[in-house]
Amino acid sequence: MHRPSVGVLALVLLLAGCGSASDGGTSADPRPSGPATASTAPDQPPPTPAPPTTSAPPSTAPTAADGTRYSACTDGTCEIRVTDAARIPVPDRFGLGPVTVTAVSGGTVTMFAPLTQSEFASDGGCEASFTGPAADSSAVAQLTCDRGAKAVVNQMGLQVVHVGDGAAVLRIRPAT
Repeated sequence: MHRPSVGVLALVLLLAGCGSASDGGTSADPRPSGPATASTAPDQPPPTPAPPTTSAPPSTAPTAADGTRYSACTDGTCEIRVTDAARIPVPDRFGLGPVTVTAVSGGTVTMFAPLTQSEFASDGGCEASFTGPAADSSAVAQLTCDRGAKAVVNQMGLQVVHVGDGAAVLRIRPAT
């Protein structure tokens, strides 16, 4: 008669104690099964993942061709860096009086300009509102423009090249 060896018997008992979810067996391990995770002590929270190491570089303002010389706009073509309370002279032929920047914040530029013509038009490149005229004043255009916005008001083309750090770069050209 043949008797199984002790090693074979231990192997059979060891395998009989193992089970898996697919065969209905249970495991003595109280940890949930699933993807492998870093081991931690039972009373410790799992490790916090490290933040990603790649991030976009901070946006830096381009250099405006005419710097902060607002007088460069008197000929109708300029690229200037502006902050709050900038007053930009533009030629009367644009159909606007001087453009006054009243706010540069939150990624937008807000500007006002008196209209010097009885008719006005806007292409909708910026959020625009028009008020007036009143008995003693001309109509006024208010523009709120995001970075990259291009707008045409009467014969003035305006592009917001950059907004950030309390300043904006504006490009002013005759409308085409």
